[in-house]
Amino acid sequence: MNGKTAFVLLSGVLSGSLCACVQPPDAAAPAAPPPPPAPAPAPAPVAEQPPGNRWVSIQGATCERLLELSPDDRAAASLFYVGYQAARFRSRAINVAAIPNAEEWAESYCAEHPGRPAVEAFRQAYRQTFR
Repeated sequence: MNGKTAFVLLSGVLSGSLCACVQPPDAAAPAAPPPPPAPAPAPAPVAEQPPGNRWVSIQGATCERLLELSPDDRAAASLFYVGYQAARFRSRAINVAAIPNAEEWAESYCAEHPGRPAVEAFRQAYRQTFR
């Protein structure tokens, strides 16, 4: 076979095999059913409105009241009191890894002395944990 004939035959074979692989879509095939509707998203939880102008005595809050708080509120109050004590002791740095120990120490103190001020519990906890 000469080169031209082989090229023509080869290109004809290749184009025929490519056309055989790709078939036009069947017009008679039924369309796929639409997907079922997605369920309506659950309504977002409504956040409680923060109390407006609610004053809390830093020195007067008791251990009993501290222990009555939800875990999130207790954690926030604990962080506040640790920072408050750091300022009172004029600390320039604080060991962040020791904060959970101070919180635990203050909560133990509060469990034993529910009538005492929470600020006293954190003063003692700060002395025990950070000094």
